[in-house]
Amino acid sequence: MINAQSQGEFWLVDLGSANGTYLNERRVTQPCRLMDRDKIAIARHEFVFRAAKPATAATGERPTETIQDVRTAQCWLLLADIENSTQFLQRLTANDIPRVTGRWLAACKQLIDENKGTINKYLGDGFFAYWLNAEGTSGAVARALKGLRELQGQEGPRFRVVLHFGEVSIGGGASMGEESLMGPQVNFAFRIEKLAGSLGAPCLVSEAANEALESILPTGECGRAPVNGFPGEHTFFAPQ
Repeated sequence: MINAQSQGEFWLVDLGSANGTYLNERRVTQPCRLMDRDKIAIARHEFVFRAAKPATAATGERPTETIQDVRTAQCWLLLADIENSTQFLQRLTANDIPRVTGRWLAACKQLIDENKGTINKYLGDGFFAYWLNAEGTSGAVARALKGLRELQGQEGPRFRVVLHFGEVSIGGGASMGEESLMGPQVNFAFRIEKLAGSLGAPCLVSEAANEALESILPTGECGRAPVNGFPGEHTFFAPQ
């Protein structure tokens, strides 16, 4: 799969194929960013990836940037990543790595897709997904989170999940090829993911997300902790 992840940014993802996908003669073991003229080999077929470059003015001046539509919306933000991915992958054979990680990504993607979410970007050993809030969205998010928790109990890589809810800016041109979802709440979600890693917590739900899910998904408080860059301590929850 080639996933468009931002303005002019594309990533190649192998979702656990038996014979593998090769990028510039190296087997794809995790999502890889594609560059112009990269060679992709699948079975006996080879493809050349072409990415159009931004037009430049004949005078050498910087092109005028197109004004982008930026709007704010309430969003559910979910991050998942493999725990201690380097050590985990070192225990696998070279042939097993892409199958195990790819099939894990495929199972997670299916859960997100079935519950009307969108994977905004792949992060090497994980992904960032979101839902625009609307009537019925909280139920879909709860089902996706429940499915991911069940997946955590199955054979496969151990992984973390964090869920947050808040107002974000959507759209615009990202200067560094980052996500098209922007703002403090996006940063908060990524900081929670780092916190979950330091705490060894398999799942963290922010207070804002918990309030929105309270009547749908039973949760239990799992403590308070500071979040880097955000004042005070914050209460976190986990599905029961």
